[in-house]
Amino acid sequence: MDNSRRKSVSTKAIAALLGAGIAFGSTFVPTVPALAENVVPTYQPWTGTQQGKATQKLLTDLKAKVAQAEKDQAASPDFLEDLKKLIADYEAATIVSQAKPFIDNFSDNEFATNPTWKVTAGTWQVDKSGSNRGLVSKIRQQANLNSLLGNLLNPQGTAQQANPQYAAIYTKAKLPGTFTASTKFTSKDRYGGLQVSLYQGASAQNQYRVSYQPGNSQALLLQRVAASGATLLGSYNGAINLEDGNAHELTFSRDAAGKMMVLLDGQTVIAASDKTLTGDFDGILLTNVGGSYWIREVAVKPLP
Repeated sequence: MDNSRRKSVSTKAIAALLGAGIAFGSTFVPTVPALAENVVPTYQPWTGTQQGKATQKLLTDLKAKVAQAEKDQAASPDFLEDLKKLIADYEAATIVSQAKPFIDNFSDNEFATNPTWKVTAGTWQVDKSGSNRGLVSKIRQQANLNSLLGNLLNPQGTAQQANPQYAAIYTKAKLPGTFTASTKFTSKDRYGGLQVSLYQGASAQNQYRVSYQPGNSQALLLQRVAASGATLLGSYNGAINLEDGNAHELTFSRDAAGKMMVLLDGQTVIAASDKTLTGDFDGILLTNVGGSYWIREVAVKPLP
């Protein structure tokens, strides 16, 4: 049989499988014949749990048959490759993310539990009273620390703790790859900066990071961080001073196409695009690189 004939057979065979109810890449909907009036159906409708188990068994059996046919050279290689690709596409499309919405406003007056935040540098505490309240960190003015990369989840040594260059705190949480992340905070000092990151990896080696730099000519930065360095995705080129005693909200989002937006108090200040990091994120990292900040709320939710 020539290749064109094999390809034709392959296409027809796959079409037959799809017609029988194997809807690769979409929901399986079996074909149910119309019932004549007053005829009691022999079987009950196929429910979701039964459907899921049956579909998984069908895929397992189909992969076994494909593997055996490939081993025995019993079918067209083109046909087998088409089947394997369809199986892979279906399985990729039906992977369910374990990510969940996240919110913490520190209303329980602590950060050690529910959820658990871990300090790796500097000092963090919860301020329970006054107009400035929330998770607070204070660091003296430092040199520009926008080059901070990985290992921020590892506790710093006692010598550095005595006079830290920065303060870092993180929480582990399975977060969606397409998201809206918001941080409500109050800033007191017009120097240094606050960095908010969604990270991947045990050492936060991959991040999307938004930085607020009070008094700087580039007041806001959107970066992708990797072990090799930080890549600037977008910036707000102008000074912004939020040190007015009021709480402000910094939001950044990313959709399935990689489109990213940064908003300050509801106004868009940065637009960018990046599809480099894929999959869910593993947590949130807050870094104070100089200044006094009260974090009132941190929230991440899946982007519709």
